[in-house]
Amino acid sequence: MKHLPPAKFALHDSVQFRVADDILTGVIELTDFARFSNRKYHSYGIFVQERGCSFLHVPESDILEKL
Repeated sequence: MKHLPPAKFALHDSVQFRVADDILTGVIELTDFARFSNRKYHSYGIFVQERGCSFLHVPESDILEKL
């Protein structure tokens, strides 16, 4: 199994991320590290206050920046 670099983001980080054509801001509330599944990337659960919901399994590549 190919090893991935360490995750770029951590719990409670405030981040800006892409979902479809939207750019949202939220807080990472859970991490879903690839080493615990068959995926080849890290993903995150991100809570977006303005929408009152969480976006799950957001790939690390869709996170634009840590705020």
